[in-house]
Formats: sequence, C-alpha cells, structure tokens
Amino acid sequence: MTMMRMWGWAAATALLVMISNQAEAQSRPPVGLEAAEGAASAARATDSGAPRTVRGCCTSGPLYLDATSVGDSEIDIDGAADEDPWARASTATDFVQFSPNEGDLASERTEARVIYGEDALFVFMYAYDTAPGEIVGQLTRRDQDSYSDLLGVVIDSYFDRRTAFHFAVNPVGVKYDIYRFNDTQEDSGWDAVWDVSTARTSDGWTAEFRIPYSQLRFRDADEQTWGINFMRQIARRDEMTVWAPTARSDGAIVSRFGELRGLQNLSAPNRMEMLPYTVASLQRAPGNPDDPFYARNAANSTAGVDVKYGVTSDLTLDVTINPDFGQVEADPAQVNLSAFEVFLPEQRPFFLEGSSIFNFSIALGDGPEATESLFYSRRVGRSPQGWADPQGGYADVEDHTTILGAWKLSGKTSSGWSIGAMHAVTSEEQAKIAPLAGDPFQQTVEPFSNYGVLRVQKDFRDGRSALGFIGTGLVRNGSDASELRLRSNAWSGGVDFRHRFAADTWQVDGYVLGSHVAGSAEAIARTQRAPARFYHRPDAEHLRYDPTRTSLSGASANVGISKFAGGFWRVGTGLQTRTPGFEINDVGFQNRADYVVTWGWLGYHRNQAQGPFRNWMVNVNGWNVLDYDGNRIGTGANINVNGQFRSFWRGHAGMNQEFESYSNGALRGGPLFRREAQTNVWGGFGTDGRKPLQLNLNGWGNVRPESDSWAYGVSPNVRIRPSGRATFTVGAFLNRNVNDRQWVKQISTDRDHYVFGRLDQTTLGLTARVDYAFTPTVSLQFYAQPFVSAGSYSGLKQIADPVAATYAERFSSLATRMEAGWYRTDLNGDGNEESIRNPDFNFKQFRSNAVLRWEYLPGSTLFFVWSQGRDDYVQDRSFNFDRDVRDLFSVAPDNIFMIKLSYWMSR
Repeated sequence: MTMMRMWGWAAATALLVMISNQAEAQSRPPVGLEAAEGAASAARATDSGAPRTVRGCCTSGPLYLDATSVGDSEIDIDGAADEDPWARASTATDFVQFSPNEGDLASERTEARVIYGEDALFVFMYAYDTAPGEIVGQLTRRDQDSYSDLLGVVIDSYFDRRTAFHFAVNPVGVKYDIYRFNDTQEDSGWDAVWDVSTARTSDGWTAEFRIPYSQLRFRDADEQTWGINFMRQIARRDEMTVWAPTARSDGAIVSRFGELRGLQNLSAPNRMEMLPYTVASLQRAPGNPDDPFYARNAANSTAGVDVKYGVTSDLTLDVTINPDFGQVEADPAQVNLSAFEVFLPEQRPFFLEGSSIFNFSIALGDGPEATESLFYSRRVGRSPQGWADPQGGYADVEDHTTILGAWKLSGKTSSGWSIGAMHAVTSEEQAKIAPLAGDPFQQTVEPFSNYGVLRVQKDFRDGRSALGFIGTGLVRNGSDASELRLRSNAWSGGVDFRHRFAADTWQVDGYVLGSHVAGSAEAIARTQRAPARFYHRPDAEHLRYDPTRTSLSGASANVGISKFAGGFWRVGTGLQTRTPGFEINDVGFQNRADYVVTWGWLGYHRNQAQGPFRNWMVNVNGWNVLDYDGNRIGTGANINVNGQFRSFWRGHAGMNQEFESYSNGALRGGPLFRREAQTNVWGGFGTDGRKPLQLNLNGWGNVRPESDSWAYGVSPNVRIRPSGRATFTVGAFLNRNVNDRQWVKQISTDRDHYVFGRLDQTTLGLTARVDYAFTPTVSLQFYAQPFVSAGSYSGLKQIADPVAATYAERFSSLATRMEAGWYRTDLNGDGNEESIRNPDFNFKQFRSNAVLRWEYLPGSTLFFVWSQGRDDYVQDRSFNFDRDVRDLFSVAPDNIFMIKLSYWMSR
C-alpha cells in the first residue's frame, strides 16, 4: 500500500506539472492574423503560371487535383500556409451543399490545397466567413460530437471507391477521425496518430493537417491516384458542404469522391507502432469479514502492450497482450424478464477499432433483433458461464474471463480483396472455494477458449459488385466444456454478395450461411432446448428432440432487392430464412431460428427543403413470418415518418400493427400459443441543437386489448452547453408495463403446467453526464445512473387451451395462498399442492464512472478513473422512487480507483 500511494502521488504530481506546461504552451498567442492572411493571399495569387483552380460545383469532366511535391521544403504545422509549396498547389473551391439544400452552392467560400512529402500528406483549408464572429468551436474530448464548425479531408488511398480515412478538426483544435467503409458506412472507433493546427483570421479560419503515410493504407506504385474529398460544417446554419458533389439521394459517399493525381515515388513505410501500458487499481467494497477471499482494500496492478505492424503496404497486424479496459463505462442496468439474452454494445477499444471488416449483420429491420450478427465481440472475455458451488462456505469468482491475447489482420490488396482475420485466446477461469467443511479448492467456471473470425471480400466493377466469405469458430477445452455443459466447438460461415445496377440506383444482395456445433450430449441437449428453437415442443412435427446427439447443424439464407437511390421513391422486398438448427451464439449473437420471413417496404425520402421542412421521409413496411411447420408466427405492418423543420427542430412518429398469430416460444418449450393482436405507437421531437439548451422527448406505447395488457415509456433529455468547454446532459426514462400473461414457470406433475401471472411493473432511471475539456487533450467525463424497477404479480393462472378462439378460454385461474414467501396452489385439482416462489421484485442499482483523460503526447494517454456501484434487491412489489433511492444509497458502495498509463511508440 505504501508503494502504491507513493506511485499515485508521483503520477498526480507529474500530471499537474505536465498539464501546467501544456496549458502554458496553449496560452501562447496563436498564429497571427497577418501571417495566416498573408499566406492565403499568396496562395490566391493569380497570373499566367498559376496552378489549377478546381471548382467543385461546375467542373466538367473528371474532378481532380494535381498533387504538388514538398520538395526540399520544411512544412511547419501552424495553421498558416506560408511555405513555397502551398503557393504552387492546385486549389479546390466552390463547395456544394450535402445538407440541408442538397446540390446548392455553399453559403460560404472554402478553399483546400494538398501537397505531399516523403513521409506525410499535407492539407491546408481556408474557411472564409462573412460573419467570423459567429464561427463556433467547442472544446471537448477527441471524437466527441459537439456544436462546432468543422474542416475535414477524406482520403480514399486504396482508390477502391469503397473505403476512406476521414480527418477533421474544429476551430479550437479538437480532432475527429473516422474510417469509412462500404461506401456509406463509418467506423468512429478508428483512431489514428496525426497532427493539425488551426488559426483564426479576420475573414474566417484555417486548418493545416499533417497525415503520416503510416496511418493510411495504399499500394506500392511509381505513380498513384487517390480518391479525395473535402468537407466543411457551418454549425450555426447546420450546413454540411463538400468539394466533390455528393447527394444523400445517391446512396453513395466514397464512390463520389474526386481524385488526387500525380503522387509519385511514395514508399509505404515499415509501419511499427507499440503502445505499452501499466495499470494500478484499488478496490474498496463491502463484504463479510469471515469470507477468506474478502479484503476491504484490494490492490492490484498489471501491464500489457498493443502492437500495430504493417505486414505489407496493404495489410496491418494488430496484437494485444493482456489487454485492460478499465476506463470504459459500465453497462447500463436492465431487468430482463424474457427468455432471450440481452445485447450489450461493445465499448472496448481493441474490439471497436477496425471492427467494420467483421460486421456481418443477419438481422432485419431496426427493432430489438437488429443486433443479431455472426460475430459479437462481447463473447470474448465474457462473464464465466459456470456456477461456483460454495458448499455452505464462500466462493470467489472473477467478473470477466481473462483475455490472454488477441490479434487481428486487416487490409485491402491491390487486386481488390478486403481481408480481415481475428484470433483471441481467453484463459481458463477457476473459482476459489472455501467450503463450510473440508479444505479449500478450485472449480473451473469457464474453459480455456480460442475464438476466430475470417472475413474476405472481392470487389468488382469499381466496388459496385462484390462477392465475400465469412467464417467464425470457437474451440473450448473439451473436458472442462463437458463438465460445464458447454459446447466444445462451434463453427459458422458462408458466402455473401451484392450487385448494383440501373445506374447504381438498385441493389440486389444476399447471403447463404451454415452453422455446426458439437459437444457432450448434455451440451447439445441444452442447445436443442434453447429459446431460439425449443426442439422439445410437444406439437412440433418438424422437430425431433434427441438428448443423445452430440452435434447440431443448421443454415440461414437471405436475399433482397431494393431501389436505394435516385429520385425520391425507395422500394424493397426480400426473404430471409433460418432452419431450426442454426446456432451461432458461441461467437455471434442470435435470438431466433426456425422461420421464413417475407418482407417489403416503400418509402418517399425528400432530402431538399420543401414547405416547412428542411428534409423529411416516410416509410411503409409489411412482413409475414412462418415457421418450418407452416404455422404463421407473425404478420404485421407499420408506417413511420421523420423530418427536420426549418426551425431546426426534429420530429418522428410511427405506428405498428401486429395481427393475431401463433407463438412457438411463449410457453418456453410448450405447444403453440395463440397470440393476441398488438398495436404499437412511438414518437418524439428534439429542439434546435444549435442552441445552448436543447430538449429531446421520446415516447412509445403498446396495447393488447384482448388481454387488457398495455405498456408505455417516456424519456425526456436536456442538454446544456454553459460554455465552450462544458456539456451537461440530464435525462430520465419511465416505463410502465402491465402484462396479463407474464411467464412465471413450468411445473411438471402428471402433465406439464405452464404458469403465468399479471405483472404490473414500473421502471424509472435517471442519467447524468458531464463532459468538460480543459484543453483539446485533457478532458473529464462523468456518468451516473440510478435505476429502480419493481414488479408485482397477481392473478396466477395456467394454460388450459393454448389455441382457444378467445383469450379467456386459453387460461384457467389458480386458487393460491401465500406461505413464507411461496405461493401454494393445487394445479391438478387433486388436493396436492405445488409451490411457486413469489416472483415479486424490487431491484435497485447505481452506476457511476469518472474519467480524467490526458493525451500527453500524440497517441499516449494517462487515465485517472473512479467507478462506483451499488446494488440492492428485495422481494417487495411496491414502487416508491424516493424510498427506493434512499434505500439504494444506504447500501455500502463498491469503489474502484484506477490509474492507467500508455505510451505510444512508432518507427
């Protein structure tokens, strides 16, 4: 402890000294107006030998810039283009609007120039402004969205018209970087090491970028052409402009870029980056003094390293050894009463950065199941799946499985092949057990495991068509997996394609996938009984439950055709199917199998101002779902609208109707159940985001009249920007749920009894966030959320006839009496009573996280983290937020203090 305190004091002292030095440096006068304006004047000089000026709005033929070499000049990154090469560079100007008035000339003039050296690309942009006093730049942490003007350059260095590297900055020097892929998609988790400087002038502001070639990916060639575009955001007008015209109605971004020609004798550097780190932490938590594993103050330290290596000019290898993710926020609280797993978004940097290559969604629509994917990175390092039996004593189990190491290889070859491969190894986790009688021992709760993903894709027709392959795999230690009734290995994979036609306004795409899992008979029996398929349903003629089998295979396919661009109308239709045996949950995320769904939609999207709107859209959707027995398990339709008004307010609304159908999962392994019709509505609005005070309000509701069930939720949110450094966000969510057929349990006597109850549930949570930036590289984030959910059950009943014509005939009421926290009831009417634990609940949780982040050198970061958690559960059906919050904060907290230091090295 003494050494740890000394280390902490030394780190804190170093932090204060270095912040002081950095603040002093940043307080020095910026580049003078005269210097920046003089440079701009020199760059604007025109004579018979002047370089080309390329107008984005009205240049006929190919839109391109000529690259200018730096030569022997030294380029200072100071926001002023006063070196000679800038005066010789071509100028990109006459930007056009991407939004709000798509295709119109930009409201303000912007110029951009590009020069290149031996090891970096340089970009200078001048944002002229007729009202320079209204230029805004908010000081935030890196990559955080804010109310700010922006200048940026986007580089398609592969020149594949599908991928690009996006670098942007606001007037106070806050950096943003994004990796763009599949033409229109983006990966904001990508972070590069680059430099930029900004300066204010009397008629606007400037930005000067230095982008090392080591942060780009390109091919070896004597002379190269890259795709390029420049962008500018004018915050006060909510206006986005670009040099190479790009329209939202085109459904294309990267493929519309201009060109940067004449890049000569570029050598892809031997890229080697290392990011070693060290972590020291202290946990103070409540516990039982008699527990031999409990320590009031638990200190820990660890170290690890991340490595990035350029295997070739096209391929990059990322390696992490003993990674630590203590600086990420805790997952939000949830109460899950369904049979399905809750999806949790990825927040760990290693798995976020460059994740786009591994994205393979198998979901339809944008509802709760839109998270289904062939690769779900949260599987790596998951919570141990085994249960540690304390045998009347005590058990110590880690919250997460240790990731020993992981690597990923990604890139794109000169022949148009995109490649992504990842492998991760997690350790065997053993719980320490001190039984009431006998000697302490260890028990395996998660086996040693290997995870793998391979993704390859070949582009054709300049990226307008593609054919790809994906494969995933998991291998667990066989004996440990058998003991824990886990699958010992799991494999999935298949092919996918896309093809654009009709002037790139229509697209047909699809995939065919297969899966295979193997393990002990107990593990595969669990797989057959899982909620995705319920092989043991008594009335499923197409399924056969075999508790002796040791493997299970399945398949899935999807095909769709849509008009996604050109004009205002959009339309699409398609089909998706999964056989009952399709199973990917060892590496991926999947809720359901055993279905065939057909779907169609029609939309009208107006991206130009019309009437009171800056833009608006309406979509109509319909679908029908059958299982492999031919049962109709879902039919519905919806309409949704959204838009932005000229006042900069936004709004959205929708209505969904699901018709009566059958459910093959409502009885959780029982027979089909006739499910009543349901109507859903939703809507919301947001005020002008340019203002210091912004209000957002969203709401939803549903009703099932036949069962007298209903639910609603409201979530107001207020965001305040009191200064250019700070943002405060306070929100709440209130959900009410009255469900007349909430599952309670299955009881087997001489037959199976499926017991339900009428649930009345109230959930309320508050969320507060504070973001404060001291400098562009020093920031503080604070997050806190108290959460309370209480549910009371009444009117217990059991299934009488699950497919009866009326809802009332499907159930029979149960006479119950309460005894010591248990319901006692006679299910068969023979005088023998069965016990049902009282399912009422009152769950409370508080999570907070404070992170002080300092990027003390490019790519090198120091984190100070404080996390606190409180949990409380009682079998109390009542909801009283004031009382419940008081009870929650009377619980002793679990506090974690952490210091993490990383240092970036490159050669």
